[in-house]
Amino acid sequence: MATRTKRILSVQPVSERGGSDLCLLRMMRELADLGWDCHVAMPEDSPLAEEFAAAGATLHVIPMRRITKSGSARYWVGYAVRWPLSEFRLWRLVRTIRPGVLHSNSLHSWYGWAVARAMRLPHLWHAREIVIQSSAALRLEQWLTRHFAYKVIAVSGAVAEQLDGADVVVIHDVPDSAEFSPIKAGRFRSRVGIDDATPLIGAAGRIDTWKGFDIVLDAIPAIVAARPDAQLVIAGGAVAGKEDYAAMLAERAAGFSAVHWLGPRNDIDDFLADLDVFVLASTNPEPFSTVLAEALASGVPVVGTAHGGTPEMLREAPEDKTAIIASGDSSALAAAAVSLLPSGPSSAELRLGRHAMVLTEETTFDSIFEAARLS
Repeated sequence: MATRTKRILSVQPVSERGGSDLCLLRMMRELADLGWDCHVAMPEDSPLAEEFAAAGATLHVIPMRRITKSGSARYWVGYAVRWPLSEFRLWRLVRTIRPGVLHSNSLHSWYGWAVARAMRLPHLWHAREIVIQSSAALRLEQWLTRHFAYKVIAVSGAVAEQLDGADVVVIHDVPDSAEFSPIKAGRFRSRVGIDDATPLIGAAGRIDTWKGFDIVLDAIPAIVAARPDAQLVIAGGAVAGKEDYAAMLAERAAGFSAVHWLGPRNDIDDFLADLDVFVLASTNPEPFSTVLAEALASGVPVVGTAHGGTPEMLREAPEDKTAIIASGDSSALAAAAVSLLPSGPSSAELRLGRHAMVLTEETTFDSIFEAARLS
């Protein structure tokens, strides 16, 4: 049996305050608590650097380019030219810290597999995407995961289904119950000046064209017609390159007296706990919505679209606390959201009394990484 160190190096292809970064942070915290020495390679300084340090993870900057369909021919030439240099820097880092396991935190991270093979390290590949943008990229990633991964960790069954032939295990990214909980109700509303009795519908996430925030705004007239006392809050910052789109949506939201466009927030735990309904209106399949899992953990009734990993995530929740609608249907979204609102005024007491709806896992990250280390 191998005697590799209980040390992990994770290759994270972006440095953002996004879903994959936050899920990686939680995984690092969990592994560090169980005795792992955790390291993360990122393409630039992380906005979550302090949180990673507090979790016990050491960050390393290795310049890497992300995979993007919007890249020009010049971008891809630059990717190909710089790939060997990034690989060399990553190889040198591996030689320095001597991890027992190498982990790639995205299906679109094409760096870790080669270094793992060169250094004869077990490579765990985290699949966080449903690849619909490029059939060529999907075929390449199917081939890479079949041949260069000790095991693939898929964030949902919907993600696992696209990776035929790979050794895949599904582990959902379960939120920390100490961070997301119904007991946090009452803080957010007082902070932003929304009355405790107001029935409140919320949406949150990175502002992108496929996240369905336009569908949510389309639903406002029908929501207000059915519940004149209801209001809507939308939280989130724009993904890189979609700032103009986010500004357009913000301007449109300003035309509704019942809508609060909040922009980026650092209190999403309090935000979710103070909602009466959370809506996820993504028009493309969500592989696994982190914020949806956080809403469930906060005990919030949720509306989600009928594709990707969303139906799977709502399967264990009580039927009277969830609704699944067709993608792009603003009328259905409005009707579902209204049906889940309290019949009368909201109240902090009502929200505090809700029960968390937590996804259950049969396999832990620690058990997967430990099996890889000892392989």
